[in-house]
Amino acid sequence: MLKDERQDFIVGIVNSENIIEVSDLTSALNVTEMTIRRDLKELEEKGLLKRIHGGAKKVRNLSNVEYSNTEKKQKNINQKKYISKKISEILRDDEIIFMGPGTTMEYVSEYIDGKHLTIFTNSLYLFNELIKIDSLAVRLIGGKYRKITGAFVGPLAIDMIKDLRFQKTFIGVNGISQNNAFAYNEDEGFLQKIILDNSSEKFIVADSSKIGIEDFYSFYKLEDVSVVTDDKISSQELKELSKYTRVIK
Repeated sequence: MLKDERQDFIVGIVNSENIIEVSDLTSALNVTEMTIRRDLKELEEKGLLKRIHGGAKKVRNLSNVEYSNTEKKQKNINQKKYISKKISEILRDDEIIFMGPGTTMEYVSEYIDGKHLTIFTNSLYLFNELIKIDSLAVRLIGGKYRKITGAFVGPLAIDMIKDLRFQKTFIGVNGISQNNAFAYNEDEGFLQKIILDNSSEKFIVADSSKIGIEDFYSFYKLEDVSVVTDDKISSQELKELSKYTRVIK
């Protein structure tokens, strides 16, 4: 196989599998590890992949679009419901918890009827779902309203939240990459950081499509949280993510 053909094969595999190990490539292409590492270096220099320890990963472009709640609600519904059920299994009666904005979180309401919880949120959409459940005590954090996500943010929200403490906090993200959790908007990300800091147990919520994705604002380190995701995560992605954090799937 010619060098160009070999490198085209490598790019195709990485784009398909998201993450690939050097050992897998040496076996598939019947070449030395040194050859593969040289190929990966050249491909990274061309911007076609990103080298990681022991292999390479797909290049993910920075997101420059913030989707509305309605648009997000239609994406990856099965994965979101899978995660929502996992979250419901983590919750215990009589806990005080915080749940941030996000369509995955909104599906949690389908699985917690009968649980006795005090839930704080800054999401108007989630609040409207939770108040339908009689067993819950629900508190809405106010502030500057971001219509596109249905979240309250800004100085007033920070002032309301800064002295509160939670047993568990669940925060949705736009992406997670290596040791970082990302938000599209800095106001939402900054508030989420404060809330996570004020929680005994911290959970980042991300369906598998968000793994490896970077966005505008990195607001928290994964090493300080657990990540709740779905069963569609690839073995390579799980292995890479597990280097930084505990993964619940």
